[in-house]
Amino acid sequence: MDRYVSKNFYQFARLTYPLRGLVAFLTRGMLALRRRKLILVFGLSRSGTTMLGRFLTLDASAAYIHEPDTELMKFRFGQERLSDQVGFWKFVYSEEQKAFRVHGLVCATLLAALRSPRAVRMICIKPISLTDVMKEAGGALSNAEILYICRHPAGRSDSIVRQRKHDQNVDTTSLEYFEMLGQAWGRTTSQIQALFREHPDWHWVSFEALANQPVQEFKQLYERLGLTWNERIESEIRQKTTGGDGGFYDVQRDASKQADKWRDSLSMEQVEAIRRGCLPFETKLYEGF
Repeated sequence: MDRYVSKNFYQFARLTYPLRGLVAFLTRGMLALRRRKLILVFGLSRSGTTMLGRFLTLDASAAYIHEPDTELMKFRFGQERLSDQVGFWKFVYSEEQKAFRVHGLVCATLLAALRSPRAVRMICIKPISLTDVMKEAGGALSNAEILYICRHPAGRSDSIVRQRKHDQNVDTTSLEYFEMLGQAWGRTTSQIQALFREHPDWHWVSFEALANQPVQEFKQLYERLGLTWNERIESEIRQKTTGGDGGFYDVQRDASKQADKWRDSLSMEQVEAIRRGCLPFETKLYEGF
């Protein structure tokens, strides 16, 4: 499905942006006409969104599109400026780009519905930069199944620190940084909780539940979403969640070690800093946070 993430994809989104309401209407109609189920996977970074998206699309009749929004915004920002990562993400999350990001997701969906083989009955898209516009994305693609995966703030924070070490060779120990991560988690999570009160038909997914009982939890999720579950899918999920870990960005993991890994990695002071950041938002999802 990577062929949708190209300069042509950007040009299509840019040219049709003034007609975004019409494009959204046509996309919803095309999904219905071609009988394509659409699943949108949302979540904060380092929360298991990739695992969720890939494990939901193990059947041959399913297609997975990985973060088309990021590549789209790279074209919009300017390829020659991508070395400025801070500037890029500030641009992506700026107020004036919100509507374009939603439109980009709609365009990716329309192209997938049009170009995917006849055998494809379900399209799953994982956008990573659209959590702040879930409501708008869900409105534009109102026939989509909306999923949000939530991870313990300490587990997510630990994973982000590992990512910084892996990608940038930055060993983060500042307690202020951990408190900032807690604030970001708390702020976003409380906003998403409010959206779920408005949309009880959306699906809240727990990273810890998937990690602790991957086969059982994914089987139940497949059933909730009306997806086909079979022995091959069960075997593949079991294989990918046991044994050794793959690369840093691989979904191959020993799942039994993922939910509470942060307890051995973070100091008490770091956990307390994350807690301080979370507490004002009163999410009450995890004990003490």
